[in-house]
Amino acid sequence: MVAGRYRLRSVLGSGSMGTVWSAYDEFLHRPVAVKEILLPPGVTAGQADELRERTLREARAIAVLSHPNVITLHDVARQDGEPFVVMELLPSHSLAELIRDHGPLSVEQAAAVGDAVAAALGAAHNAGITHRDVKPGNVLVAEDGRIKLTDFGIARNVSDASMTRTGMTLGSPAYIAPEVASGKAVTPAADLWGLGATLFCAVEGHPPYDADGDPLETIGKVVKGEVPRPSPGPLAPLITALMAKEPRDRLPLAQVRRRLYPILEKAPRVLFGPEMFAAASGQREEATDTREISARPAVDDGPAETSGELAADPGPLPFGPSRPEASGELAADPGPLPVGRPADTLAAPRPAVGTSVTPAPAGRS
Repeated sequence: MVAGRYRLRSVLGSGSMGTVWSAYDEFLHRPVAVKEILLPPGVTAGQADELRERTLREARAIAVLSHPNVITLHDVARQDGEPFVVMELLPSHSLAELIRDHGPLSVEQAAAVGDAVAAALGAAHNAGITHRDVKPGNVLVAEDGRIKLTDFGIARNVSDASMTRTGMTLGSPAYIAPEVASGKAVTPAADLWGLGATLFCAVEGHPPYDADGDPLETIGKVVKGEVPRPSPGPLAPLITALMAKEPRDRLPLAQVRRRLYPILEKAPRVLFGPEMFAAASGQREEATDTREISARPAVDDGPAETSGELAADPGPLPFGPSRPEASGELAADPGPLPVGRPADTLAAPRPAVGTSVTPAPAGRS
């Protein structure tokens, strides 16, 4: 029991910077994901205190984010002096898993992912938050059509604080922006590169750089090598515009969404059918009798020991909705596409395909 409230039930995944638990909030009677932040080896007591406090400060800053395409942070708790971050637990699979099990996405599926991630990043950047590690393993796709970006900055900033002391690299080698890989300051433009690299993986079925080899060699290719070009297709120009070597040359998020809008306007109502989730769920039945996300990234996002990241995202609810029956019945209708919006309004964040937002009551911001 953490902080007399959150009962840890099972490990969803673990990495060099922490462990992700499926848990239950005994006070509000709801499932949650709990991240236990672990300290890197070799840090002094003073450095450990600094990392704990930085984790708590960053978590409080991220709590201001409220967006349909962002995993929500519920609480920050302490147990025996150690920080635990309590977050929304979404019944879902990571984009990395879906690519591993089903290969490259269709143009419409990739466009929906791109729009959702761009909307999430737009809300974060407007709040002064940089994600720092946009990659398929941090994009969650639910069976009801929701697409959410997770792991906002908490582990990233923990590794950032210790990077100069331990030599750890900030971010995943296969998706890290060139300027970050070369040691320069992290800016919101780094997230644009990460979005482009994620879309590259979505349409090609593999990362833009070799994540299976030596991480330092991969980083060397990112910094000094040519930028990989996606295969010709409707999203190729967009990916190329996001993966520009110079941060100032990358396509702004508002323009990303404008370019994706014509594709989404013609997309089918159900983009991710239940058949895309059955295979990944079945592979984990030996761990639990219901769906649980794998701790191992499906598309290799780079070793956690090098990236300083948590190795797993908050996974599917291990005691939530059951998998669709073998009859092949489709999941609940995710709702109509957001058609009819004038082009000049697209800069404002809007839900990705398959999401809905309930208007706030009068008098509430």
